Amino acid sequence: MVSTLDWTLIALIICGVIVPNAMIAYGVLRAGRRDEGLRARLPSQRYFAYAQLLRSLRDQMDLERRQVANGPLFIATLRELKEYPEYRALTLLFIEEITITGKKKFDDVARTELQSVENALLEAYEIERD
Repeated sequence: MVSTLDWTLIALIICGVIVPNAMIAYGVLRAGRRDEGLRARLPSQRYFAYAQLLRSLRDQMDLERRQVANGPLFIATLRELKEYPEYRALTLLFIEEITITGKKKFDDVARTELQSVENALLEAYEIERD
């Protein structure tokens, strides 16, 4: 015969082990389905984010006076271009047209960042080819 203590232990096992594990499994399965939907939308979202970065870079450059409106923002935007290796060719063509001629601190940092972006994208290309 099953005593009250036995029923209590069975209830504790069900509530303490089985129910939480079932909830975790349900959450993982649901998250997996959500990730599939995100992956399907991801390419177009990445394109629009990349296009916005290029637009931002273009807007920051004053071509007539050959200056950048906001040095730190320009440098941060350049750095962000590394996150889009799938657009490597376009990025390299774009940054190849940028010439930094100033002698200020931000000019040095921007030159270094341009070189860093170029190197990172070329390394990504080499790794992809291998």
